[in-house]
Amino acid sequence: MKPFIHQNKIFLALYVLFLILGGILIATMERGTEILYFNSLHTPFFNSFFKYVTQLAEAPLLLMSLVIALRFGYGKGIILSLNALLVFAVVAALKHLVFQTQVRPSVFFEGKTTLNFVQGLEVLRYNSFPSGHTAGAFGFFCMLSLLLNNKKWSAMFFALALLVAISRVYLLQHFFRDVYFGSMIGVGISSVFYLTFVRSVFYNSLHWKDKALFKW
Repeated sequence: MKPFIHQNKIFLALYVLFLILGGILIATMERGTEILYFNSLHTPFFNSFFKYVTQLAEAPLLLMSLVIALRFGYGKGIILSLNALLVFAVVAALKHLVFQTQVRPSVFFEGKTTLNFVQGLEVLRYNSFPSGHTAGAFGFFCMLSLLLNNKKWSAMFFALALLVAISRVYLLQHFFRDVYFGSMIGVGISSVFYLTFVRSVFYNSLHWKDKALFKW
């Protein structure tokens, strides 16, 4: 069995780079600066693009889990689903029990400046920290990268997770710090869950975990 870091080195290397650069941004820029920057980039194309990209962390993840289960093994589909539930539970607890007073950009800038909103998109006002979409996306794609263990796909998985994070800032749903720490929750939970459960004797003793409906 390959060492954990070696097995997921492409995704993790890109993620560490993101953490370093993101940490520098958080430490050096004033809160809200990133919102104003992305808001100045609003165009009809980006509005539509990020409106759909952000939905990758919603129903499409469940559909993707089903496809993975049917194609690569029922065990992998179950792992992805359980991991998503864990991430959701932790984020929900933090949002509603610990950081429930954290406002979103729409409230933070209310009465201060005029922002460009995406037409037809509901912009939330509270429970900003951490970003659930970002945690879900990074958690899902990190686990998927571990399960499939494909270098080229790992880079693509990281790019998709990063796009979801960017979409949350662009769409005025979160500050950068929200998506930054949300990503840490997603990757952290996925890594621990993989090491403690997916590599456990119990999981690997399940005779049906690698069975799939389709083989193509």
